[in-house]
Amino acid sequence: MTPFHHPWGELCLQRWPRRRNETLQAWDNADLYLLNTLAERGQALGNGDNAPKTLVLNDQQGALCLALQQAAASALDIESSGDSYTAAAAARANAVDNGLDPDLLFCWPLDAPKQSPDQVIMRVPKSIALLQWQLQWLSGHLPKGVPIWLAGMDKHLPRQLVPLMQRYLGNGRAEYGWKKARLFSAQAPGRVLADTDYPCRVDALQWRLTVHAGVFAQQQLDIGARFFLDHLPEALHTGAKVADLGCGNGVIGMAALKANPAARVTFCDESWLALESARDNVSRYFPDAESHFHLGDGLAGLEQRFDCILLNPPFHDGHVVGDHVARRLFNQAAAALVPGGELRVIGNRHLGYHKVLARRFTSVTVLASNAKFVVWRCQGPTPSASNLLD
Repeated sequence: MTPFHHPWGELCLQRWPRRRNETLQAWDNADLYLLNTLAERGQALGNGDNAPKTLVLNDQQGALCLALQQAAASALDIESSGDSYTAAAAARANAVDNGLDPDLLFCWPLDAPKQSPDQVIMRVPKSIALLQWQLQWLSGHLPKGVPIWLAGMDKHLPRQLVPLMQRYLGNGRAEYGWKKARLFSAQAPGRVLADTDYPCRVDALQWRLTVHAGVFAQQQLDIGARFFLDHLPEALHTGAKVADLGCGNGVIGMAALKANPAARVTFCDESWLALESARDNVSRYFPDAESHFHLGDGLAGLEQRFDCILLNPPFHDGHVVGDHVARRLFNQAAAALVPGGELRVIGNRHLGYHKVLARRFTSVTVLASNAKFVVWRCQGPTPSASNLLD
């Protein structure tokens, strides 16, 4: 754990969920650049009634909102908003570790801020669609003239960032770079200047699915999901409990419902906008189904056990590429199955998930494969599977 020294103090930050032997840092120079800029330009938070109300967008592990809380000696004037449950959970956990208030004001993306901010600091999200939607969201929710600061690491920034700012905010410019990070500034126009294409619609099977900004596969159903749809269980028992783990727009769980109308499906995702997409789609096409929606770290926090878990795991966590998320979801699935239950999972052939799955399940069978994907049926979790941490 590397201490995070910022203009108003020091924080000890960890990524969340916590992993043994974590090698990834919980903050970067874009976080520090944003905070340094506020301090240098006299926009640091102070105590008392003069403290500006600050809206923080897309804070990754709490570095921004917790540093500002240290500056203000209070969390009352800081509000955080984002799409990621794990990012919000990281901020809460790191607040506790640093003796700060974990009950930060938080609003999910489709909600208006609870207070009118005097300034906005924003990490540029990975998804261009989410960036567009958030810029439009800011234009419609902020009073005219509110300063907006954006930052990101050079290697992750989209080339069209300034044109997008000008399109949705009517202004915007790039500031100087610093230690491979770059800052951008703009002011809120006080009105919506341009519409986005989100939520958009995607055709899948006989459905026209809602897909909110930032949710995977926004233009068309991805090829992995298409292959997976051909190899889902077709004869589950009446009342079977099914989890669509990492549900995205919900199409996999909906296909399971179509084949098994009496199934009880729980849609799980860490993205609030993904879960809202799934909720909208299920309510439209399966209004009478017994469905549940779980925002969280995979299956964590759910007490029920499942007869079948369907999983198309991500191999990236924000800008970080790796199998650590898939491993965590495999562990959760192994612990959450009823005796005789199964995990059905698809993965890119080159990722070699069968080796990881074989350490967690006593039976791992290839159901189907093509040049790019493999679908496995996994049964009988090993006795030690539920004790694995990552």
